Amino acid sequence: MTAATAPHAEGAGRATALRLGGLSVRVRHRTLLAVLGSLAALAAVALWSAATGSTALGLERVWDALTGQGTKGDEFILWELRLPRLATGIAVGACMGLSGALFQNLTRNPLGSPDILGLTQGATSGALVAIILTASSLQLTTVFAAAGALATGLLIWALTRGGDPSGYRLVLVGIGVAAILAGVNGYLLTRTSIVDAFRAVYWLTGDLSGRDWDQAGAVAIVLAAGIAVVAVLSRSLDALRLGEATATGLGVRVGASRMIALVTASILTAGAVAVAGPLAFVALAAPHIAARLTGSTRSLLCSGAIGALIVTAADMIAVAGIGERQLPTGVVTGVLGGVYLIWLLIAQRKKGVM
Repeated sequence: MTAATAPHAEGAGRATALRLGGLSVRVRHRTLLAVLGSLAALAAVALWSAATGSTALGLERVWDALTGQGTKGDEFILWELRLPRLATGIAVGACMGLSGALFQNLTRNPLGSPDILGLTQGATSGALVAIILTASSLQLTTVFAAAGALATGLLIWALTRGGDPSGYRLVLVGIGVAAILAGVNGYLLTRTSIVDAFRAVYWLTGDLSGRDWDQAGAVAIVLAAGIAVVAVLSRSLDALRLGEATATGLGVRVGASRMIALVTASILTAGAVAVAGPLAFVALAAPHIAARLTGSTRSLLCSGAIGALIVTAADMIAVAGIGERQLPTGVVTGVLGGVYLIWLLIAQRKKGVM
């Protein structure tokens, strides 16, 4: 592997071209620092989360349990309760951050996210069908939610096929689909008992409690596949930002690239929402925060790292709860995301942007 440093075309900052055989990847120094900083913050939050909770272990006992030198009780708490939840939260957050960045790059619109485009509503519809109509288990609810999100993504692609599925066209179609699904979800809630309605509403809030290694592994597989596809599509996505005509001139198969990106983002959303429920604002806020840290809207991997950090920090706050009562993770992500977006709007207005 060799490296070469050169100025970057996007404003100030320098970039390093990493070459491995015939492959070459250009990494901006600011982006690299942002990713490394986000991962360091994620590691610190995850370690603190593992050491705290209803039964405080402390960093020393956590280390002993990790290395097999702790008590059976400490090892059970860490390996069976906290680490599966942590791993699930990290993978879910990364999936949401990456999918949000993909949607925003695909639509060239800062509002492009699974929340706005209707994918989370599609997952909700699938979960409600499983919870209300079949009295299903958590595993079957997960499968139905994933199928609902993926089906919604394919429906949006089908409705935008034949035209330019970018910008406001895709956003408007997604908003329309989301509105229809919201009505369907409301109808489903009226068709159930109070007990099933409570289960459904709790799932709609989004939470990570009770997650196990199987669920963490399933989301991790989805995340790994999504990262691999994004790595292959990175050059095509960069070309698409220059416009359809320019991308076509550069030899990019525009229609195929957009379809693959949309399906990949839908699968990432499906995997995350199916396991954790629709955690609000993560997919919308993570790309914005990553863009401010890196100075570029192209930092997909940084968005994934920020998404993982948001969910992990929110879940740590949720576990601390109010008094002795834990909160659903989705409540905290909603509050944090809403506060961030209000602050962003105020900051943009002071700059005269809005």
